[in-house]
Amino acid sequence: MAAHITAASPGGPRYDAALTPAERSAQSNGIWLCQNCGKLIDSDVARYSEETLRQWKGEAEQRALKMLQNSDDVSDALVLALPQLDSFDSLLTFASTAVGRIGREGEIEELKSFLRADADFAWWIWTGSAGSGKSRLALELCRTVTGEWHAGLLREGNQTALGGLQPTRPTLIVVDYAAQRGEWLADALLHLSQRNLCAPVRVLILERRAQGPWWDSLQRVHRMEESFQIQACSYGLPRELEGLSRSESRRLIEAVAKRAGVELTSTNVEDIADHAAKMDPEGRPLFVLVAVLDWLDGNGISADRDGALRRLVARMDGQAVQAAGSPQIRLMRNVRTIATALGGLSADDYAQLVRMLTPPAGLLPDVYSDFHLVPLDDLLDGVRPDILGELYVLDQLTAIGAGRIAVMALLKMAWQTNQGAYRAFVERAAGDHREHDCLVDLLDVSDWSASEACARMAVDVIPLLQRNDHPVLDWVFSRLASVRQNTTNETMDELTVVAHFRRATLVLHEGDARRANRLYADALAICATDWPVRSDILNNRGVTWMYLGDQHAAQNDFSTVVESSTATDERRACALNNRADIFDSYGDTSSAIRDRTAVLALAETTYNRRFIAHIRRARTLWNLGDLDGAYQDIDSILGAPDIVTEQKMSARLQRAEWLIETGLAVRAISELEFVCSSERNFDSVEGRAKELLSHLLENLPK
Repeated sequence: MAAHITAASPGGPRYDAALTPAERSAQSNGIWLCQNCGKLIDSDVARYSEETLRQWKGEAEQRALKMLQNSDDVSDALVLALPQLDSFDSLLTFASTAVGRIGREGEIEELKSFLRADADFAWWIWTGSAGSGKSRLALELCRTVTGEWHAGLLREGNQTALGGLQPTRPTLIVVDYAAQRGEWLADALLHLSQRNLCAPVRVLILERRAQGPWWDSLQRVHRMEESFQIQACSYGLPRELEGLSRSESRRLIEAVAKRAGVELTSTNVEDIADHAAKMDPEGRPLFVLVAVLDWLDGNGISADRDGALRRLVARMDGQAVQAAGSPQIRLMRNVRTIATALGGLSADDYAQLVRMLTPPAGLLPDVYSDFHLVPLDDLLDGVRPDILGELYVLDQLTAIGAGRIAVMALLKMAWQTNQGAYRAFVERAAGDHREHDCLVDLLDVSDWSASEACARMAVDVIPLLQRNDHPVLDWVFSRLASVRQNTTNETMDELTVVAHFRRATLVLHEGDARRANRLYADALAICATDWPVRSDILNNRGVTWMYLGDQHAAQNDFSTVVESSTATDERRACALNNRADIFDSYGDTSSAIRDRTAVLALAETTYNRRFIAHIRRARTLWNLGDLDGAYQDIDSILGAPDIVTEQKMSARLQRAEWLIETGLAVRAISELEFVCSSERNFDSVEGRAKELLSHLLENLPK
């Protein structure tokens, strides 16, 4: 609809008496808006001023012009979801509005700063373990900025439109379950980084951890030219979402109880908070909610975390069973099991699954089946939140006889349907329930006759086990050995070495450098010289030598990687930086500078390796009295588009400390003020900058 910027008659919104009648009816005084926005701007004149509307109009006209000039394969049609559930039963889902947000004010402001960043396109990943509230926080942000931004969650069924997006208004896209969408997401980020956008685009990525094969794939670490472009658009380092404080947990407990119509005493609140802290010392909001529901159950609190989760699963299952009716119970549970193992299914995907895989009679219903009061679409969402769904599936595997056979068949079908989604489910389950007796069964349902994909999934689970004596490890090595006996396959041999490397790394993380050193040596003994993992083994064994005080042996391992004709630039850069540290410890500064310089000459290294080389070379040069050379390294860090803001602030702090050292306090104050005003900082850098700035300001001449 066409709307007036300044009203056509006196008393109307933004009426300007200075305009002539012709000017009021002119095209220059008009703006095209939808009906909702047309009503909105006239109901809040203070917010939607004449200046604001004219700015909108000018920007829209510029965007339209750009779109006409760049009308290749682009689209502004992006379907984003803003789910909302208000019932008390939905309390544990991220879309629940049954209880308002408690805390997280600082995090919301951080995310708003991300939106305000001076860039057409930027992406940022937020991480956190299950139940930390990532999805809920992202949804709260979307609700907060909706209207000004086209904001919401991008479902897998709609994701193909992202790479070719050309928005006509600011757009915030939330991508959850990123690990199972890594390849597609990397393509989309690359295309957006190369596109001349008509309006700002922000991609907020959510996942448990920013590490592993999916993270390498997202960053394109094996295609460094593309990696540079993607990383240059990163807003900051991965941001880990922490738990709630004790006071915030209390407020959440009281809010849930109030919604449930229950009045708690202060002692009740503290008892529930203690129960939540016992289940989860991290203070994750999900477990505060679980603790309240466990207490409200009225049958005494559960003994541990999994006991409370099982009570909730039993309640959810019981409600569905009652609604479905007895003849459909088994089929209903089977649908929930396969849907949970795939992270949820659409009705279309389920219909295709049933049609393509032809499950045995009686295992799964068809898409038209009637479950009375339980819609099939609800069952196809799976059991949520994830940590409950994982436990639901694992506990299904404890069945005996025909029940267990059915569950194993369902999980095999999940693997056949979507290996990426099933792998992501297994990795989440291993992270959340690593001590469950049936965890190994999740690895055993895949088709080991096509062994490479199965072996890769099993090997990728090893770091998630977090202890080197985990029984799943013995199963993995036994299965790998069995496959290798029956087939000659170099990939399987290489994956076996990777498994040994990862087990040794678990030992290293447990603090046993000597045993880790021996395990790395065993892995090297069976590793071909041209396998990429060989450089990883040598670099890590070099670290163990350093822990053991044998600098010479460490230097030899790092030198082997540096001189290798098959090592990637990234692995060589790691070895060079480590070897330079050894040279620095010897006082051999010329060799240290040489190695740092060699890192910077490599064509395909990540921003982190180059930052380390620049900042440590700068410090060595400064100590040698080469002030200009040291400052040049700082300038190189600040000028690199893909080195993140946190690292750049660390470099500025270093420069400020040098300025103080040379008596240039006024210039140092300027640097420190810049660091303190940055919206992205390492905590230690910000704290040190504030301390130095306060001291300098207190001692300025009056």
